[in-house]
Amino acid sequence: MTGGVFPPEGVLAGDGAIAAVVGEQVVTVAEVDRRLRLLRGGPLAARLPRPETAEGRNLRRWLVQVMVAEALAGQEAARLGLAPEHAVAPGAVLTLAGALRTGGVAAAVLAASPAARAVCRALSAGREPSEDEVRDYYRRNLDRFTTPETRWVVPFGPVRRGQIAGSIEDAVFAAREGETVGPVEGPGGPWTLVVERIEAARREPYADVRERLRAELAKENGERAFARWLDARHADSVVLTPGHEHPADPAQPDADHRH
Repeated sequence: MTGGVFPPEGVLAGDGAIAAVVGEQVVTVAEVDRRLRLLRGGPLAARLPRPETAEGRNLRRWLVQVMVAEALAGQEAARLGLAPEHAVAPGAVLTLAGALRTGGVAAAVLAASPAARAVCRALSAGREPSEDEVRDYYRRNLDRFTTPETRWVVPFGPVRRGQIAGSIEDAVFAAREGETVGPVEGPGGPWTLVVERIEAARREPYADVRERLRAELAKENGERAFARWLDARHADSVVLTPGHEHPADPAQPDADHRH
């Protein structure tokens, strides 16, 4: 989401420098500075790049995109008369999977903004997955619902295929429950092992996970719809000033993705 960009001379609103214009709303540089100070004074401060680096400047650009998205979501929630949930919704956290699915800005705003979640719920209406979609997801992701065979082995504890190697693994997984095997050559010399217990591989039946999957897929459909809405509304309603472009905008001097 890059939106429009002001010419360098068009960055003042009264006595406040503008970072972005979001419809009729102005996001000032002073507001961005305040948010950035809060971020740099928070628990993640030690992980953040130094302000004078390209990464530090792109952090600021990214924060502007989040603030713009929050403003867009707030405007839409007000327009639709939606009541935001001020309590944090279950699962309303920023995750890598969510960021990859929707884009980092959309995921961050959904995690932090009650108004964004209200808009997302409105956009999710009628997007529930069909029975065929849910069943197809289950079939394509059987490994997610399968627990491989586990063996409790002295001295290792619980092990599965691939967690130990070579002749020791072969001996452990050829043994019967309660059997002592060895000595078997391995790292550091011969090993004697006891297979105390074997738990067979198991798979959760589709009927047991169906409703959970339906809810997960509906949530993901809604998040994608929100990300698409955010992209479109950003393109229509947002103007950014130089220095506040999206970090991925190839026209900005600190862009880290060039083609």
